[in-house]
Amino acid sequence: MFTFSKRLIYALSNKLRQINPRHNDENGIVSESKLTIDFAKTKKSPFDIKSESSYNAYLSDGSLTLGLKKESCIAWVDMPDYEFEDHIIEAKIRLETLGNYAAAGVIFHIIDEASYYLALVSNKGYFRLDVVKDNSPKTLIAWTDIPHFDKVNFNLKIITCGTYLIFLVNNKWLGEVNDDSAEYGALGFVMASYESDEQKPDGEPKESSNENDEYVCKAHLDYISVDSRTKHVEDTFKKLTNDININAEGRLRLAETFAVMGEPAKALDQISRAWKRRDEVIRTVSASSEVRTKRELLLAARMSFRLGQYSKAEEFIDAILDQWADSAEGKVAHTEKIKILNELNKFEELNEFIINNPFKIEKNIDYYTLLAKCRWELKKYSDSAEAWDKAFEMDAKNGVYAVNAANAYETAGDEKEALSRYIAAGKIFLNQDNIPELAALMQKLSVLGKDNWEAHALAGKWAFSMEDYDKSAKEFEISHKIRCALRPRPKPDPALYYLWGLNFYLKGSIKTAIRLIKRACNLAPDYKPFRKKLNELILICEKNENANN
Repeated sequence: MFTFSKRLIYALSNKLRQINPRHNDENGIVSESKLTIDFAKTKKSPFDIKSESSYNAYLSDGSLTLGLKKESCIAWVDMPDYEFEDHIIEAKIRLETLGNYAAAGVIFHIIDEASYYLALVSNKGYFRLDVVKDNSPKTLIAWTDIPHFDKVNFNLKIITCGTYLIFLVNNKWLGEVNDDSAEYGALGFVMASYESDEQKPDGEPKESSNENDEYVCKAHLDYISVDSRTKHVEDTFKKLTNDININAEGRLRLAETFAVMGEPAKALDQISRAWKRRDEVIRTVSASSEVRTKRELLLAARMSFRLGQYSKAEEFIDAILDQWADSAEGKVAHTEKIKILNELNKFEELNEFIINNPFKIEKNIDYYTLLAKCRWELKKYSDSAEAWDKAFEMDAKNGVYAVNAANAYETAGDEKEALSRYIAAGKIFLNQDNIPELAALMQKLSVLGKDNWEAHALAGKWAFSMEDYDKSAKEFEISHKIRCALRPRPKPDPALYYLWGLNFYLKGSIKTAIRLIKRACNLAPDYKPFRKKLNELILICEKNENANN
């Protein structure tokens, strides 16, 4: 899929004017009529055709042409004398992208320059719908694949009926939405160009060199009609909302788009409608029904899971495992199954499923965290700790995994391993400057680590961060004594002596501070902040001595 360039520049010097409702009813809205413009047969146009520095619009060779002169640009020409409410728009458009990435289409229900719908078809073969309301853009249908599209010529059809919008390209149903952002307004012909790989050295978008003849891209509108006859609009809308008239594959493509957009309810609705349509077709020739592919079932399961419909998700996953357990989708389904069983609190079943499928489940972090939670709920604390350890090995910067492992070891009665994981977590939280998480460990470290030099070192660093310098110095002293008594003696921590020295400096004992920080510098000779602070303290000490003399 593709997205709008974040650097999209609206080249719209032709700001929309207030609509002058000629040919309109007393409310200013065209109704019960059909407006048709075939540029091959007429030289007249209701479009406000003009040119600006970034684009040209002109009539030529039986079409309305819109040419853009730069990338990352969008421009349109509108019909200022008409407004429409419910209508059927049909537009025949040709893309001339000149090797660039571009799209063209129809902008409709234009209330003003800050509120409208934008339907585009790209030369990469995708359709997209956006709405802008009060200058706030929102994607309603992200880029969706158009089957069997030559990426040049297309017929775009738009049906609006109340708040419902339906879209077809080359007579193939592509999508539908229900949106009430703008229920009437003007319409226009629009083109957008996007960034290509070729940019100027200074990063500015490429522009054409000849203002009149050369363009980044062009679009040609050969024909457009707008049918606002109420009965015809309603009849067409009913036909296109009946599942019999829509290909199931079209709905499934739209479902995949909604899934990517993070719209699980909309995706699941389209999947259900697609299955309904397919089942109806099958029943006309066979007694069998409910044909579901493994890809569709997996998508339905994931959308159901996102919506919290875990039992329904399990049904879809079980259908895959029953028929295609050894397929690529089957492997994914095994992973999805353990997530679902976890959410359903079916821990005995989850544990049995994992035991029975040791080689079919991907052993990733999600697997080990779910396994750890499952074993914890089953009071298998040592097994839970081992699973948390596996997750921690895969993400060594996640202190929460280490804490969870520590809790499991402690509950299992293994205080030595528990302390080791608490200390590991404490070091991570300290490096991440995550003082709240470090503070939460202090009680555990004080109990399990009363005879451990690293536990006291962490306590001293935490106290220093809390500006409790007396406690910090005390913890560092205890840590130092415990470490020095060990055989073999562990490698010292330079940061301990540095902070310990700062404690003495803050309490006025500058010579002791210098001695401790010198130790830190000797242990970490290449760490410049230690050396810089030492030189500062030596200078202060010398000034004090000179002042006293």
